[in-house]
Amino acid sequence: MQRLLYSVRRFEEIAALLLVAAITLTLGGQIIFRYFFNDPLSWSEELVQFLIICLSFVAATAVLKRNEHYSVDMFVNMLPAGPKKIMTLIADVIQIALLVGLAYYSFRLALVYTGTSSVVLGIPDELKAYVMVYCFISMACHITARALRLSPSMEY
Repeated sequence: MQRLLYSVRRFEEIAALLLVAAITLTLGGQIIFRYFFNDPLSWSEELVQFLIICLSFVAATAVLKRNEHYSVDMFVNMLPAGPKKIMTLIADVIQIALLVGLAYYSFRLALVYTGTSSVVLGIPDELKAYVMVYCFISMACHITARALRLSPSMEY
């Protein structure tokens, strides 16, 4: 199981890296074509918008899996070990419930977007919602694995 979680995490980190590279190359190409050839790319803004949406969710997943996301844990850190573990477990259960709910509503959003696409590139609009569904489910699975180990600092 840990090998699978590690592979998923590596895949998401590489995907985030590739998304950053694609955004950089697309914006760089747009600058070159606009200012040096006086012929701007008509599709670059639409592609970059799609890539940034995907990057936001994929990067959030990767950050959560490394346990490097923002959290307000000042009060939890002041607790003794036993209550701290219980509070961490309660927080994990709340996060899992929230992420499962977000995945469900993202899937419903994908169904609403079915049949529509971006104007210039024709990228299906539901693809963004499916990326969200994947990321929310991936985050929920990671938090579940972490909660079952009852050791949030454990790195795999």
